[in-house]
Amino acid sequence: MKIIKYIFLCSFVLGYSQDNTDEKLLAVVNDACECISKIEVSSDAKNDNISDCISQSIARGKDKKGDSEKDSNEMTYKMVESYLVQHCKPLKELAFTENKKFKYASSDNVLAQLAYDDGMEYINEGDTENAIQKFSKAVSIDPNFAFAWDNLGISYRKNKQYEQAIAAYLKSLEIYPEGRLPLLNIAITYNLNQQYTEAVTYYEKFIDIYSDDPEGYYGLGLILYTQDQEEAGLDHLIRAYTIYTSQNSPYRADAAKKIGYMYKDLKNQDKLEVFNKVADKYNLKVQNN
Repeated sequence: MKIIKYIFLCSFVLGYSQDNTDEKLLAVVNDACECISKIEVSSDAKNDNISDCISQSIARGKDKKGDSEKDSNEMTYKMVESYLVQHCKPLKELAFTENKKFKYASSDNVLAQLAYDDGMEYINEGDTENAIQKFSKAVSIDPNFAFAWDNLGISYRKNKQYEQAIAAYLKSLEIYPEGRLPLLNIAITYNLNQQYTEAVTYYEKFIDIYSDDPEGYYGLGLILYTQDQEEAGLDHLIRAYTIYTSQNSPYRADAAKKIGYMYKDLKNQDKLEVFNKVADKYNLKVQNN
């Protein structure tokens, strides 16, 4: 028996503008984001923890005095989820931070670790210049400190120093060739630097190692679609969406939004047969609201 999955191309998929959001929804989003900020990066059930935060915040929003049943019903899980993906910094940090239990997440050298910790404080404050100095100090003391190389790369990337960022990620990969963070970030950085062939190469390497991780399919799908490989790009995006959904990840909302854009683009080009072909492959049905 086929399981038919539905994707709704309505307002929550195509995104909201901040101006059109009522105060009640924003209050729930802020409450959920605060809850998410308390989740440990090392948690083995991050997505379930995030889902609990969203559900509990919606429930608290419904319980507030003066809420009607209609108001409560309008505050849907997916609306909150979509807003969190766009605006909740702790959620993004959870999604793109490696598990701190990882072997190369810390240094046995106290001075290197102190420099790294200072660097993390600076990068969290948005001070990339000082972060670069501290992470550079950490790797000069302990050249095998992979996390310091990773965050040095992130700092350079935030500073739009893409070549230096790539060099730092490559150093991390010399230490641990299967590192999730540097493999993903080097692909992202090549894409930002408009080196699309290299970006595709590293996304494919990432997928080879982390075949159950939706981030590789998501990133690769966007590149392929914009490089006139519409069917392949859409295929990867829908695969990312199905994995996000199976993992109960809030990032399914962002994938759904991108799929919605592709649907509209292909419809405008009178090429809906391309969309339908790929959607049928994944038993995905579209409902327009």
